[in-house]
Amino acid sequence: MSISRVAVVGAGILGVAAAREVTMRFPDAEVTVFDKAEAVAAHQSGHTSGIVDSGLDQKPGSAEAKLTRRGLQLLIPYMAQAGVPYRECAQLLIAQNTDEAEQLEEIFARAKDNEVPGARLLERHEIGAVEPAVRGVLGLFSPHAAIADFAALTTALASDVRAAGGTFRFTTEVTGFDTMSNEVRLRGRQVPADDSSSGHGAAAEDSGDDRSDGTAEGRGGPGEGTAGHDERGEGAAGDRDDRDEQVRDRPRTYRGEEGRDPVIGIGDELRDRFGQQDWFKQAESTIGEWTQKLSDSWSGRDDRRSWDERTGEERGSARSDDPRAGGGQNDAPHRDASARDSAAEEVLGVFDIVIVCAGLQADRLATAAGLDTEPRIVPFTSDYYRIPATDTEVVRGIIGSVPDPQAPLTETSIVRGLDDGLILGPNTFVALGRETYDRRGFDLADISSTARNKGFWKFVAQTAKTAARGVRPLVSRTAFVDGIRRFVPELDPTTVAPGTRGVRAQAMTADGELIDELAVTRRGRLTMVRAVPKSAATSALAIAETIVDRAFENTAR
Repeated sequence: MSISRVAVVGAGILGVAAAREVTMRFPDAEVTVFDKAEAVAAHQSGHTSGIVDSGLDQKPGSAEAKLTRRGLQLLIPYMAQAGVPYRECAQLLIAQNTDEAEQLEEIFARAKDNEVPGARLLERHEIGAVEPAVRGVLGLFSPHAAIADFAALTTALASDVRAAGGTFRFTTEVTGFDTMSNEVRLRGRQVPADDSSSGHGAAAEDSGDDRSDGTAEGRGGPGEGTAGHDERGEGAAGDRDDRDEQVRDRPRTYRGEEGRDPVIGIGDELRDRFGQQDWFKQAESTIGEWTQKLSDSWSGRDDRRSWDERTGEERGSARSDDPRAGGGQNDAPHRDASARDSAAEEVLGVFDIVIVCAGLQADRLATAAGLDTEPRIVPFTSDYYRIPATDTEVVRGIIGSVPDPQAPLTETSIVRGLDDGLILGPNTFVALGRETYDRRGFDLADISSTARNKGFWKFVAQTAKTAARGVRPLVSRTAFVDGIRRFVPELDPTTVAPGTRGVRAQAMTADGELIDELAVTRRGRLTMVRAVPKSAATSALAIAETIVDRAFENTAR
């Protein structure tokens, strides 16, 4: 059987890159990309600091190191040809003490084995020649490191897909699969444009040509800077105090067999585990606020509501005081959850090959397809801060902390962006929602998923010592900025403002180990990406090659 119909689920950078790779290899194939958001790069791909990973600390000879090298070989010429914003600006990792200096020397040894061009160690007195305002005992300098606009890159890749005849179906949520011997049937539903995504990505060019319902339009554009377009990071409801606006009525995707009762006692769970530790006591008030929000929002809902066992959503009518329902100040048409469910699922099409790059929803979609529930996705929020371009003379390129294998997710950096402003971050902590970007928002089902994940609690136990360093910055932006100023004391904290907020999809084993490599599962004509390395954006074009190789393996063409 020849391959003529190909579907890609997910319009992030990997999904779009995979779709482009298919069109390049099989020009006659009909390629369709599905995403419940309104545009490409709505989530991780559109919410980053823009650092192009040069492979400094990757294990030599590993699959990740090979993907990064191949990714850079493909990425740099493509961005130059497509006009994607890109700037080589150099990177400097800074050690602040002797322990970090030893780790930095180990990273340097890896960098040499990985043949990172020009990488060298700088003694204390040499650091000032590269970055005059930076302070440290030892530095690792990578002169050819760079920054790029990955949202704009995704948009450019999407344009290539369209030029080759491919189509995009936005505001279309895939909810299930029927895998047959030589075909895969996709099931899904149309979702309202304003409910399709909490984050705002980069709108793809000519998105109106690919509207599935004739009405949905992509919003926004490449924007400024490299931090995933700062103006899209906080969401529209970030400064509102109305509690009802914080409980999102978004589509719940790929729930699988997860428990669906509300988590009201997450604060008690944390208190039982860590209540006697000083770092937890510092965060007690914040956790109390989370618990109160969860309790209030649940208890205040209509008692007639119940959970839909198929979708994991609530049945029943919307609250009368919700502006999204009739009677609110916006007087919007009444849309209750049961009506949305009944209007939903349909057959989206039958395809010869289906490739799934679902990111934050990868585990749920895999469960919906009948695949293993492991690895699970744990969402981590990444907050970035910014300083206007007028105050950036103190930093020339990228300043980074020393990666510590015993303290994952604690790396921070100062990046001089494409708009010459500074990007500080990320400040990383467990997310209160997989697609929640509002700083006061949360998602009950997502919190439940994390709290019920045994692997997550094992990860917490394994990193309890480093958790103490993470809680205070979470509570206090000032504390986070103070930590950043260890590298650059001249930074003026009064000029720091909130920047973009992203949510990172971290794959995790049942033993609490983080997966930082490409993991792909194939079942017949269905191929699913379960985990990606942290250098995924840099390696996107190389990863796309690998994904398509796997998807088309042993198939008639």
